[in-house]
Amino acid sequence: MIIDKDLTRYVKLVLAAILSGAVTIFVVINSGYLQFLDSAIIGSVQKDQSGWLNGLYTFITNLASPKIGIIWVLIMAFFLWGTKYKVPAIWAICTLIGGDAVGYIIKHLVQRPRPIFHLAHDTGFSFPSGHVLNTFLLIGIIWVIVLPIIKSRKKVLIIQICTIIFMILVMLSRIYLNAHYPTDAIGAVCFGYTWLQVGQLLYVYFAPIIKNNVKLVNHSYI
Repeated sequence: MIIDKDLTRYVKLVLAAILSGAVTIFVVINSGYLQFLDSAIIGSVQKDQSGWLNGLYTFITNLASPKIGIIWVLIMAFFLWGTKYKVPAIWAICTLIGGDAVGYIIKHLVQRPRPIFHLAHDTGFSFPSGHVLNTFLLIGIIWVIVLPIIKSRKKVLIIQICTIIFMILVMLSRIYLNAHYPTDAIGAVCFGYTWLQVGQLLYVYFAPIIKNNVKLVNHSYI
């Protein structure tokens, strides 16, 4: 299988869940330490502002929109399906949509207001960042499902570097545009990693069952 059994995944899941919960609790109680951390990072990111940076980060944040993310994962799933990776294609879509749903629920449970004077045209609550969560999950799906299919190590390395740079730019864009606090972005990464571990555990268990019992995908690679 593309995603193999890994006993350490349970440890990763527990640690990621604990970290996600800790960040959430600190946000809910409005911890002074988190306020200091947010202020320090915001000051560093927004220290130098210019027209070209506004344009760059606005472009990045638009490109990383959760709505655009759905389109990206559908395109990815289309090519996976066409190359007989049908079960992974279904997993990719379910992982992204499920993760976005979890993020939406957490937003409305925590109800953290957005920073004032934000430059991005965003509505709703701030924690966790939907853009960062969606982007992290998309990149995670690429790393978990797509990269193992690519045989060229050079191409894999290039994709890894490009996705890491893009992830960093998305996080910076949300902070620079005052759309989110830095801890919103950090929390989104924590939740994204946690959900990705859950998704991989579910894949290991359900992928063979789906392949063997659903005729539409019984010729799929898993």
